[in-house]
Amino acid sequence: MTDDLRLDLLGPLRGWAGGRGVELGPLRQQALLAVLALRSNQVLSSDELVELVWNDAPPGSGARIVAPYVYRLRQLLPKDVLVRSRDGYSLRLTGTDLTRFEELVGAAHATDDVDVRADRLAEALALFRGEPLSGLPGHYLGVERHRLSERRLKVLAERIDADLERERYADLVPELVALVEADRLREQFAGQLMLAYWRSGRSSEALATYRRTRQTLIDQLGVEPGPALRAIHERVLRNDEPLARPAVRDELPYDGAAFVGRDDVLDQVVAALRTAGPVVVAIDGMAGVGKTALAVRAARQLADVYPDGRLFIDLHGYTPGYEPVSALHALDRLLRTLSVPADRIPADLEERAALWRSELSGRRMLVVLDNAPDSAAVLPLLAGSPRCGVLVTSRRQLSGLDATARFAVDVLRAEDAQELLAEIVGPDRAKDPAAAAQVVSQCGYLPLAIRVAGSRLRHRPSWTIEHLSKRLDAEDRRLAELSTDSGGVSPAFALSYEHLPPDQQRLFRLLGAMTGQDIEVYAAAALAEVDAFEAEDLLELLVDANLLLQLRPGRFQFHDLLRQYARTLEPEPDAVRRLLDYYLHATTAASTAIFSSQPPAPPPVRVPEFASTAEGLEWVDAEGANVLATIGYAASSGAADHAWQLGLAIAPCFFQRGRVYELDEALELALRAAPDASARARVLLSIGSLGRYRRGAEASLRTLQEARETLPADADLTLRARLLASIGYSQAKLDPDGDAIAVLDEALAVARQSGDVGIVSRVLAYLGVAYGDRREFDEALAAYQESLALGEPAVQAEVLNGIGECLLALGRVDEAVEALTTARALGVERGADYSLIYTYAFLGTAHARQQRWDEAVEVGRRSLELALESESRQSQLNAYLRLAESLLDKGDLTQARPHFARALELALSEGPESMVQRAADGLERSSP
Repeated sequence: MTDDLRLDLLGPLRGWAGGRGVELGPLRQQALLAVLALRSNQVLSSDELVELVWNDAPPGSGARIVAPYVYRLRQLLPKDVLVRSRDGYSLRLTGTDLTRFEELVGAAHATDDVDVRADRLAEALALFRGEPLSGLPGHYLGVERHRLSERRLKVLAERIDADLERERYADLVPELVALVEADRLREQFAGQLMLAYWRSGRSSEALATYRRTRQTLIDQLGVEPGPALRAIHERVLRNDEPLARPAVRDELPYDGAAFVGRDDVLDQVVAALRTAGPVVVAIDGMAGVGKTALAVRAARQLADVYPDGRLFIDLHGYTPGYEPVSALHALDRLLRTLSVPADRIPADLEERAALWRSELSGRRMLVVLDNAPDSAAVLPLLAGSPRCGVLVTSRRQLSGLDATARFAVDVLRAEDAQELLAEIVGPDRAKDPAAAAQVVSQCGYLPLAIRVAGSRLRHRPSWTIEHLSKRLDAEDRRLAELSTDSGGVSPAFALSYEHLPPDQQRLFRLLGAMTGQDIEVYAAAALAEVDAFEAEDLLELLVDANLLLQLRPGRFQFHDLLRQYARTLEPEPDAVRRLLDYYLHATTAASTAIFSSQPPAPPPVRVPEFASTAEGLEWVDAEGANVLATIGYAASSGAADHAWQLGLAIAPCFFQRGRVYELDEALELALRAAPDASARARVLLSIGSLGRYRRGAEASLRTLQEARETLPADADLTLRARLLASIGYSQAKLDPDGDAIAVLDEALAVARQSGDVGIVSRVLAYLGVAYGDRREFDEALAAYQESLALGEPAVQAEVLNGIGECLLALGRVDEAVEALTTARALGVERGADYSLIYTYAFLGTAHARQQRWDEAVEVGRRSLELALESESRQSQLNAYLRLAESLLDKGDLTQARPHFARALELALSEGPESMVQRAADGLERSSP
């Protein structure tokens, strides 16, 4: 149960499970756990974990270092807490002391009772046990440590404010003296100490505190105290409360009743605008995401910080029917707002900007510049006064603006989107949670789309939310449903598109042909027929315009509604063909890098250069889902040749990575698309060969026999040899003493005739397996060694596994360990999870023979873990049986017995008689 695990982050990392402390291991292992806890319930890939945990000391093994660390953590933590999925790892937590801290702070902010607020904040602060994440290495955790320390000080200041409000002045003085002494540059604590002194009747000490703080700031930073501290100083000097403020100008527009899901970023924007000025805060995001609503809501909370007024101007950067407001005209409007006579407003832009800054001098005002077209339109409007703030919104990332804080606004979370819909249509109309969830999903969680959809439902009493969902279900009609005569989603997107220069417009249109979820630089270059550098520049510019998302470096994707909008624009007839060609040739190049020692032939399109197996595997890990989606698209759109060839190219890569479901889907699609007997036979061969390890030898043999019957008479020798070899292998697994050797000998003869060294090496490896299953280990070893001598990298790890197994059977344990250690290094280098299952299993047996029990059990458990993830019953049988035998030899009968029982169950349905006998004997020997 995940509830059994508790982690404390607000101090040295600590963990408990079932009420007992958990020893969390060395510091780097603790750092991995801390990162997973900070990102709890999120899936993090191995590459992301390496970046977050090992950034300060990158390991030579790259992402492969993660798996052993995760394995050790799993041994320490309760079951099912640290889980692995296809995309990475996730720590399932319901809470930490940090979660509790934020809950208490949130509860304090939600109450108007000052006593309750102070108590909740004090309770939250008591959760800190020292420096957060103390002693843990890594840049990311260092940043988090600093963030949490600053967060603590902010909450501490809030608690002190509450105590000042409760008039506990004398009690606060000792605490504040210590805080000021600890950090003499933190003006907030100095100001609070001055207030506590002053309101305790100790004005002289309050003034002395100001003098010391001012002198420290001048000596160390060369600056005067900020406006907040100076204002407190003036109040103490006058010995009175501030006079009532005059009426101020408030131009903020109505911000609507329905505002949900932005509490976190709202707090951050408000906090940024409360810092000492001059403050410039920039908010960017795609059309319709709610930038203006966020800016206005934040500005409404800042009347106390900017008591002289809050100005608002729409610069019409993206407004239908309006030209963007020039800086010259914007300044004219702003100066008139400040009651500057028209005859005093200069005609020159620089002079007008200088007058604007002069008029703001000495004022405390917030200026909201909404809907800015670019940085150039904003720069002349910035205030120079340290007491003023500027809040800018734009669809573009205003990289030319020297902002003190930036916030990128994303779409709403699913639950917040449903809440927004319910506020618009009323809870009764949105009472079906499944239908409401479907509608907001169809709206892409975009606030503008949800508002349009909700408005349509609200004004049509006869409609139900289910009916609305059905209308939105057709993707080709969805944008029309989410647009109105006066605006909506499509017009908003069109304005963003029309502001792009022609080369960016063209790439945006072309990306509508994207077949996968996202796209990388080389694929975009193939689409646009430009080089990779130009493609990357264009993609980055579309990200700047908030028309593309970049969730990871080098990978770009659309928001769902923007993708649909791009597909409505005029396409280029050959765009999809160019993308299909790219994926076929790139996949072939990656597969060649993984499995072959021969350099690939130059492809007709530019693809990434894969200098190593690791680079090929990295590409497959990143692009596999897109390749699968491309196969599906090709199969459904009549591009049969691309579909079946791409399916065959990616299948062994999926097998290598243990991505079994994607392997099955790729080959099923390829089989349906195969246009002739030769293509069908090739796909059936791949299904029978790669599926053998999960579907079993009998089902594999049926598929391979069908492939043999389908194979044209004039098929090339290499294909014929591969098919015979695979048939012989499956026969060996079903009946080691049958015809398997004869079939494999025939396959070897055909392979030698073809001249393909790779298939010769593969057939020899299969002969080694067949002889080994007959327990003729000298003959098996000879076949394996002949295969190894050919130097074919695609089979080396498997061949070394076979050699290790034979040497174990022949009693040559030390030689077996040497061979298997090499196999392990090759398997890790090539990311060959399936091969490693057997490597670890055989190493477990070898270490047990050497009576190295801890190592034997550790590698045996690693083998079983990989086997269970692979869903291969044959590999699970081998892993269970060998781990059980190691535990039995160690004398641990209790642990060995259930493993023998499971091995026997698998052997009865999957294994040869020899495995059945071994499992049954082991079960009997381990019984009490």
